Amino acid sequence: MYSMTGFGRADLRTKQITISVEIASVNNRYLECVFRLPRQLTFMEPRLKELVCGRLQRGRLNITINYEDYGFGIDRVVLNRSLADDIHQQLSALKKRYKLKGEIEMAHFLAFPDLFKVAKAEDLEKKVWPYLQKATVTALDDLIAMRRREGANLKKDMLARIKILRDGIKKIEKMANKNFEMYRDKMTRRINELLDKPRIDQVRLEEEVAYMTERADISEECVRFSSHLTQFRADIGQNGAVGRRLNFILQELNREANTIGAKSANPEISHLVVELKEEIERIREQVQNIE
Repeated sequence: MYSMTGFGRADLRTKQITISVEIASVNNRYLECVFRLPRQLTFMEPRLKELVCGRLQRGRLNITINYEDYGFGIDRVVLNRSLADDIHQQLSALKKRYKLKGEIEMAHFLAFPDLFKVAKAEDLEKKVWPYLQKATVTALDDLIAMRRREGANLKKDMLARIKILRDGIKKIEKMANKNFEMYRDKMTRRINELLDKPRIDQVRLEEEVAYMTERADISEECVRFSSHLTQFRADIGQNGAVGRRLNFILQELNREANTIGAKSANPEISHLVVELKEEIERIREQVQNIE
C-alpha cells in the first residue's frame, strides 16, 4: 500500500553539468504532473511525464528540475576572433593613416554585429537525457520509498480501526434479539390498540405486523457489514492502487450502518451505530491519502 503524499530528491553532478530533481506529491483523484523546467529543457517534458507515469498511478506531483551547464550542451556565445583581429588591424591602420587621436575602445568593436555569434547546441537531448533520466529515476525511487513508508503507517492505523468496527458489529448482532423483543412489544401494543376498536381492519392489521417484523430484523445488514469488513481487509493487503476500491467499500459500510440505525428501536444499538459511523469517517479520511 502506498500513500499519495511524499517527497523525493536527487542530485547529479559531473564536470560538465549539475542536475537536481525534486518531486513533491500530494493526494489527488488522478495522476497529475506539474513541471518546472529550465528553458533549455522544456522540450523534454513529454519524456519526463512518460517516465513518471510508468511508476505512479495517482497523486498530484510538483516536479522541479534545476540544470547548470559548464559548456556541455546548451547554446553559448562565441567570439569571432578572426573578425576581431581584422577589426583591430583596420582600426589601427585607420588611426595611423588619418592621424586620429584617442585609443581603440570596446565600443568600436561592438559596432560590428557579427563580432559575436551564438553557437547552437547539437544533440542536446541525446547528451543530457541519460543524466536527466538517471536523476529523475533516483528522485522517484526516493519518493516511492517515502510513500511506501507512509502507506504502511496508514495500513496499520486502518487495520486497528477495522478491528474496532468488527467488535462493534458483533455487539450489535448480540443485541439484535433484544431489538426484536422491543419491536415485538411495540407491535403487541399496536395490535391491542387495533383490537380495542369496534371494527377491526384485518388487512391493516396484517400490514402492521408485516411492516414491523421486517423493521425488527437487522441480521442481513449485520452480515453484509461484516462481509464488507472482510473485503476491506483483503484489499488492504493487495499491491498497486487500491484507494478507489477502499473508498467504495467504505460507502457500502456507511450505507449498512445507516440502515441498521434506521431499523433499530434499541437506544444502545443506535449509540453503537453512531460510533461505527464515526470510525468509518476516520478511515475514509485516511483512505483519501492512499494511491
